[in-house]
Amino acid sequence: MHHHLDVYAYTNGLNHVHPQQKLLFGLALLLLTLGVSPPIQGLLWLWLSVWIVGYARIPWGVYSSLVGGMAVFWLFSLPALLVQIAPTAVATAPGQSLVGHLALGNWSFFVTSAGLMTALAAGLRAITAGTCLLFIVLTTPIPMLLGVLERWHLPSFLLDIVMLMYRYIFILLDTAVSLQLAQRARGGYQRRSRWLFSLSLLAAQLLRQSLQRYQATNLALVSRGFSGQFRVWRSRPCAYSRRYAVEAVIGASLLLLLNFTLA
Repeated sequence: MHHHLDVYAYTNGLNHVHPQQKLLFGLALLLLTLGVSPPIQGLLWLWLSVWIVGYARIPWGVYSSLVGGMAVFWLFSLPALLVQIAPTAVATAPGQSLVGHLALGNWSFFVTSAGLMTALAAGLRAITAGTCLLFIVLTTPIPMLLGVLERWHLPSFLLDIVMLMYRYIFILLDTAVSLQLAQRARGGYQRRSRWLFSLSLLAAQLLRQSLQRYQATNLALVSRGFSGQFRVWRSRPCAYSRRYAVEAVIGASLLLLLNFTLA
């Protein structure tokens, strides 16, 4: 997965645009997402999709799978956002706009229309905000992104943590996938009774290989004279795009104006 994301970050249609311009655009839309109403958030998501799929030429299948992953996380959080537990007398009191209701003795599990709207608004905001970050990740290579953050005088240890997390999360996932494939080739996960045993073996092997990778990386850094700060090569020429800057300003202004009009 990380190889695919890197390929798109280096070869997308906005690759020639200066990374600072793309980072400012993504962060500005992220702030806008937090301050506008849900209908404007929906329009903002559609506009960002045009930038990612249309201008950056990220394949629709890749983009939809990444957005779908964010939607799955939202679905997992739905029960905590929707379901309320209260005494039955409180749940069925006049004024409660119930969408669903299940009574168990003197207590009730219920969903109100206000809770449903809150859950939908939270999901839309989370997906739109996540898409803003997705735009940055899919259109800007990590070394160039770190270069911009370095010019913004972010502490070097934070930049090192960002780079290590980006690299090692996906290395961990690749290792887990490889181990699981090897287990399935040897008959793992075939029966329900063996599923938990295979999963425990996978966790143990994953921890062991992660520690080995950590030791190997540490040795490699020491052998290359690591001085406590990662140095990344960033020499690709990029330029600011007036055409995209104008569209960004006009689009964001129209969304803000529409938000004030609908308020």
